[in-house]
Amino acid sequence: MATEKHTPRLSVVSSHNTGEQPASTPAAPTAGSADPDQRSGHVALLEVDADTGEELAAQLAGRISFDRMTDTQQLLDELEQLDVVVLGLRVREPVRLAQRIKSAGNDLPVMILTEPERHERLRQVLRFSPFIGSDVTPWPVDHMDELANALGEAVLRVQKRRSYSGVIAASQSRMRDIHTGKPPVSRYLDRLLDNAPIGVLNVDVQGVILGMNRYAGQMLNITERDALGVTLGSIFSRTESSKLHELVARCVAPSKRPAPAVVDVSESVGSNRYVEVVASSLVDRTGQLGATLILQDVTGRVSAEKERLEVEDALRVSERRYRELVQTMSEALALTDEQHVITYVNESFSRIFGYSSEEVVGRHLLEFVHQEDKTEMGERMSAPADNPIKRYETAWVTKDGRKIITLTSPKRIYDPDEGYLGCLGIFTDITERKQIEEREKKHMLELAHVSRVTTMGELSSQIAHELAQPLAAIAGLSTGCLKLFKAGAAGHDDIEESLADISQQASRAREIVIRLRNFVRNEDVQHSRVVVNELIRTVIPLIDIEARWFSLPIKLDLSEPLPDITGDRVLLEQVVLNLVHNAIEAMQANKQKRRRLTIRTTIADPKFIRVTVSDSGPGISKELIAKVFDPFFTTKPDGMGMGLAITRSIIDAHGGKLEADNNAQGGAIFGFTLPVSGRE
Repeated sequence: MATEKHTPRLSVVSSHNTGEQPASTPAAPTAGSADPDQRSGHVALLEVDADTGEELAAQLAGRISFDRMTDTQQLLDELEQLDVVVLGLRVREPVRLAQRIKSAGNDLPVMILTEPERHERLRQVLRFSPFIGSDVTPWPVDHMDELANALGEAVLRVQKRRSYSGVIAASQSRMRDIHTGKPPVSRYLDRLLDNAPIGVLNVDVQGVILGMNRYAGQMLNITERDALGVTLGSIFSRTESSKLHELVARCVAPSKRPAPAVVDVSESVGSNRYVEVVASSLVDRTGQLGATLILQDVTGRVSAEKERLEVEDALRVSERRYRELVQTMSEALALTDEQHVITYVNESFSRIFGYSSEEVVGRHLLEFVHQEDKTEMGERMSAPADNPIKRYETAWVTKDGRKIITLTSPKRIYDPDEGYLGCLGIFTDITERKQIEEREKKHMLELAHVSRVTTMGELSSQIAHELAQPLAAIAGLSTGCLKLFKAGAAGHDDIEESLADISQQASRAREIVIRLRNFVRNEDVQHSRVVVNELIRTVIPLIDIEARWFSLPIKLDLSEPLPDITGDRVLLEQVVLNLVHNAIEAMQANKQKRRRLTIRTTIADPKFIRVTVSDSGPGISKELIAKVFDPFFTTKPDGMGMGLAITRSIIDAHGGKLEADNNAQGGAIFGFTLPVSGRE
């Protein structure tokens, strides 16, 4: 390959034998030192392709030696032995490397190989680049045939300058005396720009990139060679490049310094990234204007700000939805402070109570409580903070004087530092429900009364027979006394004994009538403390009338002691009587010796007692067990089907539960539970 190249037109050695001497010729070299005019030039080729290197070596053989390198640090270490440096196309940051070479204090010519289309742009970039002298030259690769001559001339210039080494050395010595111990500022600036955690981007007025530091390249994910000479629009999106062009235009115009701008470079770098750009004017050596853009990565700040805005938006949406929910909820809501003064009410509160929000806020909650509940509500408000408050019913007075009932659900509000702050009350209007319950209760009492009267009607023959016995005894004893008086044979003891028997039988009849009257009376519900075993023993005389009629013994299995319950005594007596009456009717078809009826009381658990009535009748089929408590369901030919339905309603009203099942030994068993006193 070398033999095909033409002989160089320039001889490095012979070109110095012209006899010309500089105005101030240095002293002759000492013995043993080499004359700089007699040594060959030394050129470093960094990242230059092999073909170009071989061609240059062939053209300048024997006159210039070439050192091909791929390591930047090796180049910087050997600058003292070099005359010219050539940077190849594969060097990623040629301008920055040229700056480092120049700032190292070695005034070496540097040639940067470049593509033809980038040649002019690189020349303009070099004009704006700091620490770059006129010896840094861009060389287009389409003029490689002229590169050998250019290298020869560059080597001549370097060696000629070095021939005046004495003068230069003396000047440098004087400079060192002035600036003792101070390294070149340019080297510090170079290192500062390259290692600073900010990006520096130089552009002209058209937005063409003229230079950049290392951090800017890392921030924008682009090499110096790819960035130099291209416009901002080639790196940034259309929107962001327009923003930067406007920033540059305001920067170079004679106006106030523009404010920083935040630019989204995510599209350019392929990941989420934002930079803050601060622009200042830039003037090159010829006076041409441009701008220096300082880039600061603010991705974290922007992301945090976006997150904050998203959270604020979500919070605003949540607050709006919460307000809409609170305003549109059917329950009335009131917020009070620590003194129970109302601070907020929703629309439902205004609708239910008849007051506007302005009429309520600032007033004490107790002002709206009905007189019958004020004392109890005041006690709840003054209850200790650690005392849990369950839901409770409250009577209130509306603006038009009506009495309403609400189910009140309070929620106390506490702060770890400030303590009790107030209370949130939710009020569900149950006025209509309470009215319906009262009507249903009244209806149930009427049905229960009808049931009791019906039961007495069904037992009328047995009751008449029961009353006939004491009345017959009274009649017989009275007749006997009269006969004794008429016969004059009545002794004092005989008369006294007969009158005592008459009184006893009259009391017996009277007791039967009173019990019947009490049982069938129609009164409102009278809740009181009830001893269950005593209640059963009170009902037994009424039950016994029918039991003795059918020759059926009643067995009592009552646990002692049992806790008391709270309820209406008459209604509970009716429950026991109905269950026993049904059991007796179920066993009428049985033979007398197989008839068994047992009333048992037990403690179901600490909260409830249990009463069961079991018989030895035919039992209940599985298909009918689920229906026996339905209204109007009966297996009797002449039954109404209301007895068990009324019985279950009574037990439900007392907070208990009525169930039916079959005995393992045959027959049916009906049982109900009742809560003990003090339990709900």
